[in-house]
Amino acid sequence: MCYPRSGRKSASVIYREESYEFFTYNDLHQGINTLDREHYQLILILSDTAISLSPLFLEKIYNAYDAGIQAIQLHTVIENRKGFCNRFRAICKEIKNSLFRAGNTQFGLSSNLSGTNMAIDLEWLQNNLRSSKTNIERKLFRKNVYIDYLPDAIVYCQSSPVHPYRRRLRKTASYFFPSLLEGNWNFCNRIVQHLIPSPLKMCIFVSVWTLLITGYNWALSIGWWLILFGLLVTYSLAIPDYLVEDKKKKHSIWSKKTFKQRIKEKPSLKQAVYRLIMHPVKTRPNWWIRLFDFIYLKRGKGSVIYRSVRKDLPPFNRFSLG
Repeated sequence: MCYPRSGRKSASVIYREESYEFFTYNDLHQGINTLDREHYQLILILSDTAISLSPLFLEKIYNAYDAGIQAIQLHTVIENRKGFCNRFRAICKEIKNSLFRAGNTQFGLSSNLSGTNMAIDLEWLQNNLRSSKTNIERKLFRKNVYIDYLPDAIVYCQSSPVHPYRRRLRKTASYFFPSLLEGNWNFCNRIVQHLIPSPLKMCIFVSVWTLLITGYNWALSIGWWLILFGLLVTYSLAIPDYLVEDKKKKHSIWSKKTFKQRIKEKPSLKQAVYRLIMHPVKTRPNWWIRLFDFIYLKRGKGSVIYRSVRKDLPPFNRFSLG
């Protein structure tokens, strides 16, 4: 999908014929170079499994592009979630979106790029795309180009999009020290996250190691139990509501009473959960809860919170800034 320069003035009228044009391609490099940069300014690469787009889709992309963003990663939602494997892929996809895309941008770092469902400046892409096998994400990070993530610009896909690049851990790790010397923190952060195992592998490894340490010396295993608990809490908070609500609809027990209502009905359990989250004297979330405030505190683009501000905001209340 390509956007003409003249069509950007009518961003408020979404999906007008003159505001975008669709192209299909067999070779990305050849297809990109056939476009006239005098006529087109922004290109959107969609997955072959995409079936629909969210409302105000183009307007949100235009607003980010007008703000000077050259590369934008869009939010991919998998529609076909029937079966354990499809549902598990959707959960892992959303965990990566929450931690490595939305989490990165809230800290001022570049979002990860999936290789599809993304919007990129056409001029930059023509100057840097050498072949169809060129890793666009690595090129952007090496050029220190900021990648933004738009969670509200949703591309609904029938199945999980195929990643177009091979994971070459050795080649990726070779860029770490040069990027560290150059001060390219976005690329350093991406390399570290690239080396982190998937959520399932991470939980399995930490669980097995924790059980082994517990059998060897239970006193040494306390720290690993805390790490395992932190991983489970982090991954749980990273799962969006729509995946949890889909699961609730399949079980009648959840349709009658929610988990939150069950906690409220038992005062002892309610007090224990509240004490786990909130400090009894300072009336603020405990430090292990504040470590993950970037997940449950939604901040809009351009919003600023100074370090001197006390963010006494519990995770059970919704908060949005900007």
